[in-house]
Amino acid sequence: MSTPVYDPPRGRNSYLGYVAACVIGIGLLVWRYVADLAESIRTGTVTVPVHVAATSAVPQPPGGATVRTEQLALLVRTADVPAGAIGYIRVGDALELVFVAALIGLVATVAWRIARGGLFDTATAKVLDVLAVAVVVAGFVPAFVRRMGWNWVVSALGWDGRLPDPVLDPPYVPVYLGLLLVICFRFALTASQRMVRDQAGLV
Repeated sequence: MSTPVYDPPRGRNSYLGYVAACVIGIGLLVWRYVADLAESIRTGTVTVPVHVAATSAVPQPPGGATVRTEQLALLVRTADVPAGAIGYIRVGDALELVFVAALIGLVATVAWRIARGGLFDTATAKVLDVLAVAVVVAGFVPAFVRRMGWNWVVSALGWDGRLPDPVLDPPYVPVYLGLLLVICFRFALTASQRMVRDQAGLV
């Protein structure tokens, strides 16, 4: 029987801290989501960021400087808009929570497999494939669902003429960089698996 090319430490301490950090991160996400939802329900309002024509009708700083803005945050009473619109916003927020928590869980899974000596296992590569898809889904799906709710809220308020445009800035750069990082690691892992297979029995 050949000696493994890489035999990492297998004690729990080798990955316990990393997994604990992931669990804490998920806990903070859940806490923030629950706190925001509870505050929204308590006040009976929902916040909708919108683009508007440039205006200086904002608090002006002392000293004579003029400040203009093209973005405002509407604080809308939930009783004044359709329940379906609020539902879309709530679902979008919940999806963001679920997908980001799933991303953290997948990254923790990869770390756990590496710590247990499974760096070159095909299962690790499959987890990376799922992680790559999850990065794209988490970056765009929650924002799309939330945008539908925001559009519905804006149209339900009855503005005449050009409606304010809800602010939607998908995280293109983080998603792009995250996807590149995962794919790069996936390519490196595929090449390493081939090298380990070719060197089997020689080391």
